Amino acid sequence: MYLGARTHSLDDIEFLARAGFDFAELDWKDPVALKEILPALAALQDQYGIDYLAHGPNERNPFDVDEIIQVLGPTVCDLLDLAPGLDITRHTQHLWLDPRFMSAPDIARKLDLLETWLEHADRAGVTLCIENLSEHADHFAPAFQRLPALCMTLDVGHAEILSRPNASFAFVARLPDRIRHVHLHDNHGGDEVKDDLHLPIGQGSIDVAGILGQLRVAGYAGGFSFEIPLPDAAQSRQAIRTMWGE
Repeated sequence: MYLGARTHSLDDIEFLARAGFDFAELDWKDPVALKEILPALAALQDQYGIDYLAHGPNERNPFDVDEIIQVLGPTVCDLLDLAPGLDITRHTQHLWLDPRFMSAPDIARKLDLLETWLEHADRAGVTLCIENLSEHADHFAPAFQRLPALCMTLDVGHAEILSRPNASFAFVARLPDRIRHVHLHDNHGGDEVKDDLHLPIGQGSIDVAGILGQLRVAGYAGGFSFEIPLPDAAQSRQAIRTMWGE
């Protein structure tokens, strides 16, 4: 298994590297700030041989599509352009597309933005992955039909919110070729943002073993990022390997 975790500092990256993880999924959010620490990031990469993946910025207000296009749009383009400097080949991005809450015209404008991002991703040699928030597989279908190069990061914790059973099962069944990365954390379900608890694996009610089993049968060969405190990630690693069958 190709295992890593979300990181928020240089110390986090060093912790993962010393703990023997394969990669760090970087907070890839502010191109100006990142340019200042690129030498330090490169030095850690050279020292430990750890890979980097990128996680882009969130939408501040997912309903303010004008701001998303004007502010988030060029920011993500700049971030994608920076990725080759650290050999980053995968970028996960939030962009809420749930038609139960967003209007069809707003979703269409977001798909236009995704198309622009994909052009930058292609030039940078980066796979752009949209992350499921509250969406189900059928909610992502229009984006994937329009944008053949778009892939996804399957977040098993988000898939437990507003969904019974966990939406991951339908994503794997319907869109296995689009899933290029997986986020791992646990919760007890629910229907609000506050229910997205990011608990260590096994401390919630998500059928993580069942989801991993379905992914393995589908031939999934990508990475897994823990989105939990790093000491818990180190402790959860063996449990995930056991579930996967290693």
